[in-house]
Amino acid sequence: MLSLSGYRLVLWNGATDMRLSFNGLSGLVVNEMQEDPFHYGTLYAFFNHRRTQVKILGWDVDGLGIFYKRLSRGTFGTPVYDNETKKMVLNKKDLMLILEGVEVRFRKRYERSARHHKS
Repeated sequence: MLSLSGYRLVLWNGATDMRLSFNGLSGLVVNEMQEDPFHYGTLYAFFNHRRTQVKILGWDVDGLGIFYKRLSRGTFGTPVYDNETKKMVLNKKDLMLILEGVEVRFRKRYERSARHHKS
């Protein structure tokens, strides 16, 4: 499985043609996301319209790499995002949940309340 530790993770919110490869995905990053695909430390995730396929593009030490996954059944989860925004930065946990098919928009985060004890 892909290690996402130490990377900035950017998700493209639009549907992507999965026939795109290195040049096409890099073009999306430059022209639509206004980012540099050759910057080490950032991974870009792209899903097809049906959310059954994902490609993750990233710069390695000496070249671009693509991780590609196609589900045999089911779909990848969908995060909550602003329709005006074409990209969003995710944390590792949320991207892993999406790749596992969990609907991130229904997941709630609970914070511990601080309890003060009087002595």
